[in-house]
Amino acid sequence: MKPSISVFIITFNEEKIIAQCLEKLSWANEIVVVDSGSTDNTVAICEKYKAKVVFHAFENFGKQKQFALNQTQNNWVLSLDADEVLSDELIKEIQNIDFSNEYAGFLIPRTHVFLGKIFRFGNENKKPILRLFDKTKGKFIENKVHEVIDVQGKIGDLKNEMLHFTVSNLAVAVQKQIKYAMLSGELLFEKGKKASMSKTVIKFPFDFVRVYFFQRNFMNGYQGWIWSMLAALGSFLKYARLYDLHQNNPS
Repeated sequence: MKPSISVFIITFNEEKIIAQCLEKLSWANEIVVVDSGSTDNTVAICEKYKAKVVFHAFENFGKQKQFALNQTQNNWVLSLDADEVLSDELIKEIQNIDFSNEYAGFLIPRTHVFLGKIFRFGNENKKPILRLFDKTKGKFIENKVHEVIDVQGKIGDLKNEMLHFTVSNLAVAVQKQIKYAMLSGELLFEKGKKASMSKTVIKFPFDFVRVYFFQRNFMNGYQGWIWSMLAALGSFLKYARLYDLHQNNPS
C-alpha cells in the first residue's frame, strides 16, 4: 500500500509563478502553503488549487520550512519552493516508488531555469537535492539561508527532474544574490568562521573561472555568463560580509 504524501511550500508574493507549481500537484494527498504575509494574489491562487494556507511570520528559511513541515498530516512529505515545477515524468516516478524498500528519503534532480533559459550544462543541470522524505526520520536544520534537510536513513535517487524557475529579470537576480550573500556571511559569522582579506580579494576571479569554465556554464550562452558573474559576486560578498563583521565585532 502506497503512503499518502503531503506537499508543503513557503510563500511570499509568488503570484507570478505559484500557479505553475500548484498545477503539477493535483496528485498529492495534501498541499500545505505557509505564507508570510503576501500582499499580492498568492493566497487566493493557492486557495483556488485547494491548498491549506497557514500564515506564519518569517524568521529565517530553516525555521519557516520546519514550521511548514509541522503543519503536514502525512509522514511522507515533499518540500517544494514556489518557483519549482515538477516534470510529468517525475510525477509518474514518484507515484511508482516502492516505499517498502526502507528508504528514508529521495534525491530529486533539479534543473536551473535562469533568465528564461533551461541550463542543460553545468552543475545546475539535474543537480540532486533532497526533497522527498519521511518526516519521522528527518527535519530541517534551521539555517538563515539555504535550509538543509537532515534525514537519518538510506537515501535513494530519482531519475526525472523538476525545473527551478529562479528569476526572469536581471535586476531581481542581482538583488536576490546580494540578499543571500549577506545572510550567508552572517551565518558563517554566527558559526565562528573567519575570512582573511586575501581570501576575500581572490574569491571573485577564482569563483568566476570555476563556475564559468570548469563547470561549463559557458555552454549555457549569455545566461550562463551572467549566472557565473552573479555566482562569483555572491561568493565575494559573502566573505566580504564575514570579514566586515569581524572587523566591526572584534573578539
